[in-house]
Amino acid sequence: MTDFIQQQGPAFLAHLLRRLADELVQGAADWYPSVGVTAPPRTISTLLALDEHGSLGVTELAGLLRQSHPLVIVWIKELTRLSLVKSSDDPADRRRTVVTLTTKGRNELVRIRKALVVMEQASTELLDLAGPDSLRMLWELERNCRELSFRQRLQQKASQRGQHDS
Repeated sequence: MTDFIQQQGPAFLAHLLRRLADELVQGAADWYPSVGVTAPPRTISTLLALDEHGSLGVTELAGLLRQSHPLVIVWIKELTRLSLVKSSDDPADRRRTVVTLTTKGRNELVRIRKALVVMEQASTELLDLAGPDSLRMLWELERNCRELSFRQRLQQKASQRGQHDS
C-alpha cells in the first residue's frame, strides 16, 4: 500500500518531519526506562544545557535551545515534577525565573550520557542508511529557515502567483 502523505509531495514536508520526529521520540521514550533514564526525551537537551551552562533563566534556555518560551516552561514543569530541576526567583530580578539542576538531575545526567552514546550510534546508522550527508542536509534546511522563515517563503511564493495573505 502506498503512503498517502508521500503521494502528496513536498507540500507535506512538515508532516513527514513530524512523523519522523514522533517515531524517534517515542522510540527513545520506550527505551530510556530500560537504561534507567526517567526524563522525557524532549527534555534531555534542557538537562544537558543546565549541566553545561549552569543555572539559567527560562528565556536564556529557550534561546539556547531555539525553542519557544512556552514549550520550555512545559519542559521545566515536567522536570520539576520529576525533581530533576528546581526553579527559583532571581534575587536581582524577581520577574526572572532561574532553573537549576538538582542532585537527582545530576545523577540522571550520568545515565543520560551513557544512553546518548547508544542514541548516537542508532541515529548514525539511520542517517547512513538515508544516504551521505543526510544530517548535513537537515541542518542546512534548519539554517535556511532561520535565514528566511518558512512563512516568508510562503508569502514570497504566494505573491509570485498573485495569492496574498488575508
